[in-house]
Amino acid sequence: MPTETWSDRGNAGTGIPLGPALGNNITHTAKRTDSQKFGPFSITLDFLISLDTEMDWLMASWEAANRLYFLVVLFFVVTAFSYGGKWLLNYCAEKFQRFRYLVAGPQIIDQAYAASPNRPFRILTPSNNHLMITSSQLIKEVLDTPPQSLSLHAVAKELLQPKYTMHGFEWQEQRGVEGTGFVRALRSRLTSHLPQFQPELDQIIKSCLDEELSKPDKNGFVPVKLFPMVKRIVTKVNCLVFFGKDLSENTEFTAAALEFPQTVVFVAELLRITPGFLRPLVTSIVTQRHRAAKTLFRYLEPDVRRRLANRAKSDQTGHSEPTAVDCMQWLIDTSPRKNPWSAARMIGEILAIWFSSVHQLAITITYAVEDICLHDEYVEPLRDEIQTAIEDRSSSQFDEARLPMLDSFMKESIRSTNADALSCRRKALKDIYLQDGSRIEKDDWVCIPQRAMMYDPHRYSKPHEFDGYRFARANAALRQGFTSADIPDKSPSTLTSASLDWPIWGLGNATCPGRFYASLVLKLIAINVLQEWECKLLDKTAPRSMVWRSSVVPRSDTVVIFQKRSDASRVARQLR
Repeated sequence: MPTETWSDRGNAGTGIPLGPALGNNITHTAKRTDSQKFGPFSITLDFLISLDTEMDWLMASWEAANRLYFLVVLFFVVTAFSYGGKWLLNYCAEKFQRFRYLVAGPQIIDQAYAASPNRPFRILTPSNNHLMITSSQLIKEVLDTPPQSLSLHAVAKELLQPKYTMHGFEWQEQRGVEGTGFVRALRSRLTSHLPQFQPELDQIIKSCLDEELSKPDKNGFVPVKLFPMVKRIVTKVNCLVFFGKDLSENTEFTAAALEFPQTVVFVAELLRITPGFLRPLVTSIVTQRHRAAKTLFRYLEPDVRRRLANRAKSDQTGHSEPTAVDCMQWLIDTSPRKNPWSAARMIGEILAIWFSSVHQLAITITYAVEDICLHDEYVEPLRDEIQTAIEDRSSSQFDEARLPMLDSFMKESIRSTNADALSCRRKALKDIYLQDGSRIEKDDWVCIPQRAMMYDPHRYSKPHEFDGYRFARANAALRQGFTSADIPDKSPSTLTSASLDWPIWGLGNATCPGRFYASLVLKLIAINVLQEWECKLLDKTAPRSMVWRSSVVPRSDTVVIFQKRSDASRVARQLR
């Protein structure tokens, strides 16, 4: 085996320099094995053994000559690990924070609001960032920004994924492209026809409650899962207003009308975390090949075609035929005439509005009934007010203005539960800078954190306590020219008010056009429950809601026990 001599040649051949302290005359000869490798950080076992007697000078030499090299390498290793590790930790932390929003959105928003008083703040979500604004100046600026820059319609498109969930019906990014006929139809025609609809709506609600609660036990108690029941009632009521009496009494149609919005909500959320190439397949599987949408299309298409043809004929002849009194007809009447929509396009518009009419209203009513159960100290005062307002008339003819306590109770129910932590969403179609310098990047949202604002003790007195008289008491003071510490409003307001202090209906041109109808249905159901039924939660301590993104949705397994007031009186007499 060959040998090699190490001498004062420095690191020649070995990479191990010899320092001056060891002198220049030191030589050493050792056998070299085939496995021996040389370098600043590797010395073979044979070499170490052969140098056992000279280990002290070897280590001294190594430390003296290679200290700088070692420190430089160590510096780069530590730096790379530190920055790489920091980047990795930051990346993981950001991803965790984004996905945590899915199950804790309202709490995250509330905490950020408290940490940023009167200042915009940013919330991370899995899909984009949300800039939260609370000042009236910034809110007005956002509302005044053209929809070509900040679009509500683009938000709806992102939320609902209509290309997949609505049987192929596609939306444009900008609301103006799609027309605003439905806004005019709901804001003017539906609202003006509410007195005409009210008696029949009241009768449907009575009949639905009697049917849903038709199997009491011997004491008259009927346990029922509240949220599913409310959705069925709201669907039946809305079908009359949207599609007319015939379709509202068709069991297959109303079942599909109930299934459709529920399917849209579930599938849309699923698609937001599904790769694009899988979305058609996932949609087909989950919707059972668009079962509900196809059923609705099958029933609506011939009716819509007939109504469109009648409108075209009337336009040509100038002779108007009597038309149906329902939302579907009003949407057709206000749709474009110059370039008429096809029947499929018209149905798509109708179903888009149908979705929004069922989902949020059912949630609001569910929480209101639960609040009646939880705060029974308000039940008798509310009944007295209702009885005084109705007098000898049926509830179908009540005057909302004569029910300030009921209005206040419903408004407090909405404030305290806040089914959505956000309002007035807008999606940036390009980079936007607000007057305070806040930047909204393209595809990000700007929103109002309404729940956090309604829980703000600087805006509402004792905000985490339910006070059913809060708004009635404040309105009475405001009407007399006083201010109120109970609420931030500077003038009297009602459930249907839309203002910077009460943004639940949206603001500006996008204010919900159907809010008067929604308020009427909410109060009709509350009146029927209060007048005809006793109710209580089966378990007051059980969780009543679940969180997904910014929404706080009622649990479908919450059970309420109903009892006819006549049965309750009979049982009470028997107990006496």
